[in-house]
Amino acid sequence: MPSDIDILERLSIAFEPNTPVGPDDPRFVNLDEVRGDSVVLELAKSIRLAGSHPDNMKCYLFPGHRGVGKTTELLRLKKLLDQDRYQVVFFDADRELEANDLDFPDLLVLIAAELQTQLQAANIPGFTATNQLLRSWWDDMKSLLFAEVTVKSADVNTGFGKLALELKTQATARGELRKKIESRLSGLMGAVNALLSEAHAALAKAGKRGLVVLIDGLDKMSRRELAKDLTTHDRLFRDRCDHMAALRAHFVYTVPISVVYSPQAEYIQHTFGCYIRTIAMVRTRGENKTDPNADTPGMQKLWEMIDLRCKYAGLETAKVFDADATWQHLCRTSGGDPRQLMMMTQAAIVKSERLPINRRVADLAVRDHANSLNRTVPPEFWPILRKFDTPQLDIPKDDPHQKMLFYLYLFEYMNDHQWYEVNPVLRTLNLFRQPPAG
Repeated sequence: MPSDIDILERLSIAFEPNTPVGPDDPRFVNLDEVRGDSVVLELAKSIRLAGSHPDNMKCYLFPGHRGVGKTTELLRLKKLLDQDRYQVVFFDADRELEANDLDFPDLLVLIAAELQTQLQAANIPGFTATNQLLRSWWDDMKSLLFAEVTVKSADVNTGFGKLALELKTQATARGELRKKIESRLSGLMGAVNALLSEAHAALAKAGKRGLVVLIDGLDKMSRRELAKDLTTHDRLFRDRCDHMAALRAHFVYTVPISVVYSPQAEYIQHTFGCYIRTIAMVRTRGENKTDPNADTPGMQKLWEMIDLRCKYAGLETAKVFDADATWQHLCRTSGGDPRQLMMMTQAAIVKSERLPINRRVADLAVRDHANSLNRTVPPEFWPILRKFDTPQLDIPKDDPHQKMLFYLYLFEYMNDHQWYEVNPVLRTLNLFRQPPAG
């Protein structure tokens, strides 16, 4: 007979918010119906219809709130592309690069490293993952590197991965490294594109449709002010979108949601040559935006997420919660944010001595999350946030609202049109409900 703590451990693991759930995971729930439409299915179809000619390669932006489930959707896209005979290179830039200070030279070096590693591992007949242009670029770059950088001794087969690691871990050397890469950037772009072209040719001979590169984790980039009218997001996605779009394969880049609500979004969209479609939060409201209840499709989907995770832990869901009202409270307060739901449910598990989870510990979990958010909200944001206490059909495209979307104070939803609402957790705070006098 397992102890209470063993049972709680299994349940906590099942609700781990930072573990991506792929389409073959027993915890996976298809959320297309309650997000408005299927961005993933349309993206897979768009790639398929573009054909395999190098001139038809497309780059796509894949934006959405942090925690909305973009990694899950990318894994779903990868499966669809695998089934359609594409060679897919998938990696998480957030794990391999420094999200607090990321620029295009870092990303291009990582792309070169991942292409080398993953295409070599794919054993494509007649293909070698190191071409003469890459070798020449690397030999030239080594002559520029200073002694304290350990990659001077690396060869071209491992050098790009080691250089990406240096860019991540060597904060003091990062700026100088970037300058040296930047001075040879056009050469590296040419070498990477040559490698992509060689891969396409070999894949076609092997009966594959082509190559697709999926880059996760860029949405987690810190948003910092670098200068007037320049943030870390602008530096990469606005100022380098022409470079990102110039790589000759199908590329899908995850993007912070704030970027697509910036004044530069139309310029970025035009450069990439495709419409920007976001992965929206789960709609918990009913038709005509009526209040969420247990029977609305979004609430039913959130319940399915909870139910499957309880079963994953080997538990009956009816025995995990003391009453339906408890899980409904967590789902309603999540606002349709999958990660927020997982975080609050896991926090309620931690606060429980044993099952079932009761409303008291659920309220404590919500309170802790609300207090955590409260510590980050600037005072001048509160009057703006109160305007989104009810669904709003539009949102200003200015810096404060971009920040509120990025930091999850405001949520984007999709029905036949976009609409916006405050994160329901913030509604539980006195500061939101009772603004200071005067």
